[in-house]
Formats: sequence, structure tokens, C-alpha cells
Amino acid sequence: AAFGGVTSAGGNPSDAAGLQYEGAHPGGILPPEFRDPTGLPVINVAGCPTHPDWVTETLMLLAAGAMGPEDLDALARPRFYAEHLVHHGCPRNEFYEYKASATALCEMGCMMEHLGCVGTQAVGDCNIRPWNGQGSCTRAGYPCISCTAPEFEEPRHAFTETPKVAGIPVGLPSDMPKAWFMALASLSKAATPERLAKNATADRIEVLPRPGKPRG
Repeated sequence: AAFGGVTSAGGNPSDAAGLQYEGAHPGGILPPEFRDPTGLPVINVAGCPTHPDWVTETLMLLAAGAMGPEDLDALARPRFYAEHLVHHGCPRNEFYEYKASATALCEMGCMMEHLGCVGTQAVGDCNIRPWNGQGSCTRAGYPCISCTAPEFEEPRHAFTETPKVAGIPVGLPSDMPKAWFMALASLSKAATPERLAKNATADRIEVLPRPGKPRG
């Protein structure tokens, strides 16, 4: 309903399209200029599947007259979840900070470098308001595939594969210049604690945090 989604993948034999978008292009079942009597376009509560809380919160805001065009992002997704990244609150963030990467889906490390995770680029508060109070894709050990974005269904590579050029991931965190990322990544890897380096490629915690007295 938002952008076409999985149903539009491949040759799109059913001619699936979103209500007001076809993929990332304005104009789907309804024309790009469509607005309802209150001035709102189609509200794209995107996600595959979409989070039930996003649906109910959108409906509650509409019922209260508390949602206007300014509350939607450039793709008409509600900003209350689209202003967050899936990366926010991810339980693997400590591994990400030190670029301690998993090499297989069963491992505990960050899945960005080798396993296709795009949580640093994908919008959604999935790890801030977990599914059923506790779940998300990355919490379950699967990389984020950015299912809230148009055309996520055809990334032109396997969902669990990180495309690279000269060993450098093509997709980098939002709003970060490539040179900065590479410099920070090199420093982070050099400073990776043994605990994180070992646990990243393990399927359970092998090295516990070392107890220490807080300073200050």
C-alpha cells in the first residue's frame, strides 16, 4: 500500500503499486497531487510488515486532528518513527562502535560489514519500541533490510550480503562522509577490546565484561 513492496518485485506480474507511490516515484494508484479534504497526502505507514504500534499511533493522531503535512517525511511516512534509525537502540551497537563484525548469522557481532545490515541508514524505531515489547530483526540475529523504504525488495544483492568496492562497504551510515568513516573504523578496530573481538564471532558470550570500580 505504501510503495508496492514485495508484491511488486521481479517482473511485477500483478502490477502492484502503492496508493500514491510506485516504488520511489510519485504517482501510484492515486496521482502525486492527491490530497484529502484536510490537505494530507496518503500517509505511508511503511514496513514489511509494518509495526502495529505505527498503525495505531497514526490512527490515534488522525482521530485527534493532531497530524498534519509537517508531521510526515519526504516520502509521507509519519515522522514519529521515520525520524529514528533502526540503528538507534540496537543491542549490537557496542560491536558496531568498535567495528567488531559477525561473519555468519549465528554470531553476535555487528552485521553491517559482512552481512548486509543497513540499520544505520534505514528509518524506523524498531529497536526503541521493540515488537511485542522485546523483538526486532537485529535482536533476533537478522540484518535490517530497510523494509520501510521504497524498493527495498530488490537490493540487487542478497539480503545477507554487504556489497563492497575494494573491501569498503558501499552503503555507509547516513550523513557520514566516506573518508571520516574509514578513519574512524581504522581507529575503532585498533582499539577493539579482546572481549568484543572474541564475542563478535561467537554464537554466545565467551568473554565476560571485566569487573571494575567506576572512576570519579
